Amino acid sequence: MERLLQVKSFQSLGALWTRTGPPGTAILARRMTQAFGLVAMIVLGACGLLRQETPADRAINLGPDAVISYIMVDAETGDILADQSPDRPMMPASTAKVATMVAALELLGPDYRFQTRVLATDRPDDQGVLSGDLILAGGGDPLLTPQDLLGLAQRLKDLGLTRVDGRFLYDETILPVLPAINPAQPAEARYNPGISALSVDFNRWRLLWRPNAGEADTGPDIQRLPPLNIHRVTIGTDPQGPGRDVLWTEDGWRLGADAPKAGDRFLPVRNPGLATAELFRRLARQTGIDLPPPQSGAAPDDAKLAARIFSQPLAEIARLGLEHSNNLVSELVGLSAARLYLVRPDNLLTSSAVLSAWLQRAIAASGAQVDWEDWDLPNHSGLSRQARVTARQMAGVLQFAHGRRHGGWPFQSFLPAAGFRKAFRDRYLAENASARIWAKTGTMHYAKGLTGYVNGQDERTRAFALFIFDPKARKTYDALSRAERDAPAEQNRALAWIEAAEQAEQEIIMEWLTRY
Repeated sequence: MERLLQVKSFQSLGALWTRTGPPGTAILARRMTQAFGLVAMIVLGACGLLRQETPADRAINLGPDAVISYIMVDAETGDILADQSPDRPMMPASTAKVATMVAALELLGPDYRFQTRVLATDRPDDQGVLSGDLILAGGGDPLLTPQDLLGLAQRLKDLGLTRVDGRFLYDETILPVLPAINPAQPAEARYNPGISALSVDFNRWRLLWRPNAGEADTGPDIQRLPPLNIHRVTIGTDPQGPGRDVLWTEDGWRLGADAPKAGDRFLPVRNPGLATAELFRRLARQTGIDLPPPQSGAAPDDAKLAARIFSQPLAEIARLGLEHSNNLVSELVGLSAARLYLVRPDNLLTSSAVLSAWLQRAIAASGAQVDWEDWDLPNHSGLSRQARVTARQMAGVLQFAHGRRHGGWPFQSFLPAAGFRKAFRDRYLAENASARIWAKTGTMHYAKGLTGYVNGQDERTRAFALFIFDPKARKTYDALSRAERDAPAEQNRALAWIEAAEQAEQEIIMEWLTRY
C-alpha cells in the first residue's frame, strides 16, 4: 500500500509564501513494512500433543481455579454449535482489539487516511527565513515513521525554507495526551507507551549500554536511539533487582547499578508529542532547515497549510494492527473514531465507552439479541486487568462483522490466518488447520483468549470466542509488589500457565476442526 505526501505550493497559500521552485504536487511515497513491537509480554510457544480430554480435565491441568469459556455459532444464522460457560465475564486481553477495529471501520470507513500537517503563520523572505511560526500538527496517524517526517522536512526545503525565526510549535490537541496507555502497567514496558496525536515509530526508543573503553570508573557507554534530549538516562548507584535493569523515574530513565555490563532495551516514549517534534527538528536540520526548540501549543487560527502527508488507508492499518497486536495502533484508531463520531474524548475510558455504545446499538439494529450487561472495556487495546467481556458478546461482535464489507473486504480477511507467517506463535501447524482459522489472540498473565472464525469442511463459516482465565491467580499476582512481580520465578510461573492455556486452547480448536 502507499502513503500519500501532499505539498501546497507557497503561492497556493493565498500569497502566504513565495514559491521558489516548481509547483507543489501530490506524490505517492512507497511504504516499507513496519516492525511492530510485541504486545503484553513474551510467551512460550511450545505445544504438547493432542490428548482426548474433557474441558474439565483441561481446567484441572491449568489449576483448580481456572475457567474455560467458549461459544461457537454459525456466522450466518447465529445457531449455537458448541458452548461452555459462554456468559462468564472473562479478561479479553488483546482480543478487545477486534471490537475496536470493527467499530472504527464502520465509523471511519476503510479508505479513511490520517493526516500529519505542517502549517505556517507567515511567508519566508527571499533568503528563506520565516519570521512567523511553523507548526507540526498531528492527526493521530498510528503508523507515522521517521521516513515520513524526513519527507515533510525535505519538501519544505525544496520549497525554499531555510530557517524559522518565530516559534516551532507541535500541535497534538485533537486527541488526549497521556503518558501511558495504562498507568497500572509497568512504566518500562514497550507495549505501554504514551499517547499523542503526534506519535512516531510506535512511541518507542532504544537504549544500549556497553562497558566504557576509557577509565574504569566512568560508567558504561550509553547510546540512545534516536539521540533526543527527551530520552534522559542516568546511571544509578543502587541495585534495582532482577528484571529491573532500567526503571522510569520522575527524572527520566535510570540504569541500575546491578544491570549487566552490556544491554539492549526498547523502551516506551512517555511524552510522544515532544519526542516527535524533537525528531522532526533533527531531520529538518539534516535537510538544511534551522528550527528553534519545539514548544507545545495549538496552531494559531491564521496558520495555513504548507505540506501534509497521508497515512495508509484504515483498512491496511487495521489489518497490520490486528496481525501484530500493537496496542498504540488500537488506541489511536479508537480515539480517532470516537472523536470523529461524537466528540473529542478526554481519556481512553470515555473514548472506549463511546465506541462500545455505538457498536452495541449497531449490533442491536442488525437484529441480533446480545446481553451487554458485563461488557467493560476501559480502553481500545485490552491492556487492562479490569476489562471483562463474555464469549457470547464477542461472538455477537464477530457475527455482526461477518455480514459487513469494508471496501469489499470481509472482516475475516483482517485477521491472522493459521499456517501463514508463524501465526499464533507457530501453533496449529496441521494441514486441516491451514487457512481455516482466522482469529485474534489475546494474552496476559493468567488470561488467554482467541476470537475469530473457523471455516468448516461444509464451506460454512463459524464465529467463535474462547477464553481461559484464572481470576484467583491473577488477583494474587496483582497483589504482589512491583519487585515481586518482576522476579524471574514469578514470571516463569506465569509463563508456564500461559503455555498450558495455549495447549488447552489448541486442543479445543483442533477438535472443532475435526468435528466441523
